[in-house]
Amino acid sequence: MRKFAFLLILSVSISQAQQIQLERDSVLTTKDTIYFSVKNNMLSPLYFILNSKDSVPDAIVYNRGTLLKPNQKLRGFVKVPRNILEHDSALFNFSKYFKFKAGYGNPATVNHNNSYRYLLPYKKKRKLIQGNYGNFSHDHIASFHAYDFGTKIGDTIYAAREGKVVMIKENSKKHGRSRKFVNDGNYVIIQHDDGTTASYFHLDFNGALVEKGDIVQRGQKIGISGMTGFTTTPHLHFVVHKATEEKGNVSVPIEFEGFVGKKLKKGKKYKRRN
Repeated sequence: MRKFAFLLILSVSISQAQQIQLERDSVLTTKDTIYFSVKNNMLSPLYFILNSKDSVPDAIVYNRGTLLKPNQKLRGFVKVPRNILEHDSALFNFSKYFKFKAGYGNPATVNHNNSYRYLLPYKKKRKLIQGNYGNFSHDHIASFHAYDFGTKIGDTIYAAREGKVVMIKENSKKHGRSRKFVNDGNYVIIQHDDGTTASYFHLDFNGALVEKGDIVQRGQKIGISGMTGFTTTPHLHFVVHKATEEKGNVSVPIEFEGFVGKKLKKGKKYKRRN
């Protein structure tokens, strides 16, 4: 087999507002077939889903649903006959044939602890600028139960629940109101003991106060709020996800300590009560 240089970015949707990328990788090719590989660059399992479009030729062989272990590389997750390519090269337009989804964690074992009460991930009194089912960007199954808190740039962000840091991004300075900026948001993602993950988005440049692999405690400082990614104003996007086999990441309803039984309302200000 010969190895061709191939830059593959699988931009996987986790909500309408946020995305994460699987690692760039390479392909192996024989005279007749191209074998694509993909790698999970998180420290969490990742359930990766390929949904085919009507245009997928029968000759393309692929795995629809695959559980990738932390840092696992899967070789040959898509096999493409060379004779269906428009040119004799290793280039292949994935978006023409597939839609991608992913869920952080293992769908077979995740079970959100509904009795857990989360801390508000900040201390100062801040306004809720978009709540659950917000029509700007919380209109997707992966973000129905998300919260956008209008934090100021430089605010300290705290872990709402204890867990393991499975992914961070902090190298972006870009933001904008177009969805083309969805991959420019900085974030910290923490996995909990029940298999769910909490995502803290729109952090500042170099705004992560933890490292990938760290075990963090409830209330520990984990980041600095900023304005990166798909956003029109500084804020913290906070959401808890579980992985599913059919829909990838699904947001789960949560309650905050001090506000049990109360719906947080858009436009009102909230402060941690401890």
